[in-house]
Amino acid sequence: MEIRALAHRGYPTKYPENTMEAYEAAYKLGFTHLELDVHLSKDNVPVLMHDITVDRMTNGNGLVKDFTLKELKQLTVGDNAKVPTLEEALLFYKDKMKVSVELKQHGDLYKDIEQIVYDVIVDTGMLNHVYVNSFDHFSIVKMREICDKIDLGVIQTGATPAVIPFMQEHNFKYLSVRLEYLTRNFVDMCTEAGIQIVTWPVDNKEQFNFVQSFPEVLCTTNELTIFKSLYEQGTEFKDLLNVF
Repeated sequence: MEIRALAHRGYPTKYPENTMEAYEAAYKLGFTHLELDVHLSKDNVPVLMHDITVDRMTNGNGLVKDFTLKELKQLTVGDNAKVPTLEEALLFYKDKMKVSVELKQHGDLYKDIEQIVYDVIVDTGMLNHVYVNSFDHFSIVKMREICDKIDLGVIQTGATPAVIPFMQEHNFKYLSVRLEYLTRNFVDMCTEAGIQIVTWPVDNKEQFNFVQSFPEVLCTTNELTIFKSLYEQGTEFKDLLNVF
């Protein structure tokens, strides 16, 4: 059975986040969407890690951007995992899942990350199977200038109607907001505007029960097994598999 939800960084409560092991586990559990985080190595290769540094997830220390790909591959994530490249992940998921690619851009931290990531997406044949988003809305505007066909989105903590005309102007399709900001009025406004809301986190029964009032919303979870169990017990999400 397909689980219409987004696996956040793979399966981070069971495997090291943003590793191939975590991504593969999400696929095997039947999730339709995967979220991953992209930085650039020193030699401008898109690599997957959430933090700006390698400190929390690896046996190394320092900024991701100060390591070459070869140096990053020598680090260990968790017990024995490795830092994957965006290319490796996209090739694994080709024709399997929709992938949410979050650009971890901070101002001008990564020069040309948008073009570099776009090139990898095209080269792997995944243009129609990804959407790219970021907290840095300027970065996503730049991605739209690169390509008018790729699905794009923005991430923000809260919910404001002001974001809707901005998204329509640039043809942005996905809007990620925290769960506590969901209201029926805001969800209806976005749906009417052709915007797919993505919400996080949906990690326990209370959160799951709350979001069932919004079956058109795409949930993001860290607790994949718990979410799958709750999903299979319910009915509200099952008719939405082919939406967006």
